[in-house]
Amino acid sequence: MPLSAAPLATSASLVSRQVDYGSLHCPEGPLSTLVTPTYGTREAIFTICSELVINTGPLTAYNAILDFKSYPRWNSFIIDVALPDNVTSTPDDIYVGMAMKFTSNGLIGGLNTTSTEVISLFDPSGSQGYLINAWHYDDGIGGVGSRAEHPNIFVDLGNGSTRYLSYETYYAGLTTGTIALLKLQLQHQWDIQANDLKAYVESL
Repeated sequence: MPLSAAPLATSASLVSRQVDYGSLHCPEGPLSTLVTPTYGTREAIFTICSELVINTGPLTAYNAILDFKSYPRWNSFIIDVALPDNVTSTPDDIYVGMAMKFTSNGLIGGLNTTSTEVISLFDPSGSQGYLINAWHYDDGIGGVGSRAEHPNIFVDLGNGSTRYLSYETYYAGLTTGTIALLKLQLQHQWDIQANDLKAYVESL
C-alpha cells in the first residue's frame, strides 16, 4: 500500500454523534470489531475489549481514566504516562490533540514498551446517555504502519453504579499483523487494567 493510501481520520466528535456508544458491548466473536470515533469501521482488523460494572458514578470513573498523572498509583498495565510540559494537572488540563507517551508493562515478557497516544475526544456531559473519552495511537508516519483507537464509555445504571466499556480497535496497516501476534497479551492486560480501574475508583 503506498504511503498516500492511508485513510484520513474523520473528526472524532462528528463520528461520535453518529453512533450510540452507550449501546455497545464487547464483541461476542473474535472476528467482530467495534466502531471508533476517529476511524469508524472501515478496515478494522480486530478489537480487544473489557466490560464490567463499577460501583461508583460515571463521572468519578471517567475522571479517573483521564487522570494520567495518577496511573502509577493504580494501573499495572500503563505504568507511566509522559505528558506535555503545558499539562500540570490531569484531567483538568487535557485537550483534544494532546500527545502522550505511554509506557506499558506485560506485553513482551519482562520488557516495557512505549507508544505515542493522542487525545481524540472527551465528553463528560452525559447528554447522549453516556460519558465518553478516547485516544488514538500515533505511529509517526500518518497511520501507514498501524492505526488504533481506544474509547472509554461510561453508562450510568441509575443505581449508583456504572457500566464501563473499554476497547481498542486496530485497523489495516503495514505493522498491524505484527501487533495482532500480541492480541492475547493485549486482551489479558486490558482486562487487568479494567479491574485495576474498578478497584481504584471503588476505594476513593
